[in-house]
Amino acid sequence: MSRTEFSIPRLFSFPASPGTGETRRHELSAIWWLWLPIAFFVVRYAISIFTDKSRGLESLVDGELGLVENLTVLLLLAAMLGSLNLIRRYRKVLHLVPRLFLLVFCLGCIYFAGEEASWGQHWVGWETGEYFAAINDQKETNLHNTSKYLDRIPKGIVSLAIFLGGVAIPLYLRRTAKVIDCGEPMWWLFPTWVCLPTAIIAVTATWPSKIERFTGAEFYFSGAQEMKELYFAYFFLLYIVSLGRRLQQYQVSGVKFSPL
Repeated sequence: MSRTEFSIPRLFSFPASPGTGETRRHELSAIWWLWLPIAFFVVRYAISIFTDKSRGLESLVDGELGLVENLTVLLLLAAMLGSLNLIRRYRKVLHLVPRLFLLVFCLGCIYFAGEEASWGQHWVGWETGEYFAAINDQKETNLHNTSKYLDRIPKGIVSLAIFLGGVAIPLYLRRTAKVIDCGEPMWWLFPTWVCLPTAIIAVTATWPSKIERFTGAEFYFSGAQEMKELYFAYFFLLYIVSLGRRLQQYQVSGVKFSPL
């Protein structure tokens, strides 16, 4: 089988199955990468508008023990497990560089999830120690609320990375009809087209809040930052699942891909 290329204009089609002449369209069903992230955001916004924050569905969605916060942690843990599985499963065919990247990715998911749950404080309910109570602006057992250098700057870096890798580069490659060849080094680093909708929502989720602060208008929900973090987590999961699906398909089909 000759080396197979996949391109962003074709939504990263898989190689045709031998003897069938058919090509699989996507790494994932559109239900997961397109309709689910859009539908969840629309439903979340509708809940904030039409339900009472203290008694309605909003009370179950918002807050430290709400659906959004807990779902963020679960998605991050799933992404962490997915990255560990890829390291284990493809350690003999992947170069040290992608394996180290996946390890750093895994550690980042653990840190992100731990900080979101205040390392279990929100679930167990322990009292914040004197040290964290003195330096943490929300009196929680976490680091990101102790300094802007551990909160805004890391989030800004992640936002920029998701914008470049998940939005700008895919759109540029589609516009220029450039092809990503899985035989080239670092092919695995770039998110595919299936990450685009989630990346767009992740990057723009807090923009209406900024407009509210600038204009004094009230039209958006209060948990925009939490939604942004949720879509960060879902982006990470989609990225890992997408990479795993491609690696599996290439291996099954006998396609030679760059180990680096």
